[in-house]
Amino acid sequence: MTQNDWPKDGLETLGCCPVCGETSRDLLYDNLTDRLFGAPGRWTMYRCRGCQSGYLDPRPNEKTISLAYENYITHEPEKLTNINNANMIKRIRVIMRNSYLNHKYGYRFEPSAFWGNIAMYMLPPPLRYEWDHYARHLPAPLADRNKLLDVGCGNGSFLIRARQLGWQAQGLEFDMQAASLASSQGIDVWVGDYRNDPFGKNSFDVITCHQVIEHVHDVHAFIAQLASWLKPDGRLWLGTPNINSMSRKFFGIHWIGLHPPQHLTILSPKALLRLMSDYGLTGSLLSRGYYETHIVSESDTLRHGYVGQKNIAIHKNLMRHPLRNFLFELWSWMYPRQSSDLVVIANKTK
Repeated sequence: MTQNDWPKDGLETLGCCPVCGETSRDLLYDNLTDRLFGAPGRWTMYRCRGCQSGYLDPRPNEKTISLAYENYITHEPEKLTNINNANMIKRIRVIMRNSYLNHKYGYRFEPSAFWGNIAMYMLPPPLRYEWDHYARHLPAPLADRNKLLDVGCGNGSFLIRARQLGWQAQGLEFDMQAASLASSQGIDVWVGDYRNDPFGKNSFDVITCHQVIEHVHDVHAFIAQLASWLKPDGRLWLGTPNINSMSRKFFGIHWIGLHPPQHLTILSPKALLRLMSDYGLTGSLLSRGYYETHIVSESDTLRHGYVGQKNIAIHKNLMRHPLRNFLFELWSWMYPRQSSDLVVIANKTK
């Protein structure tokens, strides 16, 4: 994996925060490289003194950003434990998961059992919240409020589940290969730049957007566009990495969420909620659920010198320290503003 220079004419210099416009800032990390996918370049990240967001400066411009994705694995197939050939413990986990999702959100997953949902509530809350996140906190729709858009839909796995619940589900995807996977399963996917406004105003009752906003050049234009597509009283569900996370503070330059140069801007909770408010969305933060273990283990793998996404996936299980992981999970549950991922649900109020 080599780190060649980024084309000099392919960079843009900001000089201020792309979220709030503040020029006062602190150097956060220097000489960052892409240790996941081997994209060229060395990068500097600053921390805004105003909204506390992190951002690359200089950063790839829109003409050359595709270089960052030449070896990028955008979307992997959904990985859920299969009941076939599973041991007893895994079978019980699957039954509990299915029963909880069926009861709370209206899915019809099998196998399930009446005791599964009850048993889930006997476990620590983050284990339930993990599956709330999986469902994107979205129950079956009302008959006249059933239009759903997933921005950055990837292979369409979430939209397939949503369609089973009764949602009239559509996707928007920037990656042609990922979009073709979704389309092959009967999902209606529009491929291209969101700024081309393919849907028009007041088109959707719900919009979901998972791990996308950190990749876009103009976070204001992005949120403004999503807000315009929402109907009055519509809902936006959004997930993104958190620059204020305890895991980022602990692992520093090795934090897996830095992800340069694909991640251009990493928002703080304050910045994300303010951004929503600026475009008529009233939002609240939710707990991400059981997740810190994955982030901590992957960050520790980077710290130990492993590079490449596949290599990290193979070795991260060696970095699972139960007590440390438990403490990170506990902290994230108690203080969602310091979890590795931010999850916001916002309603369109104007």
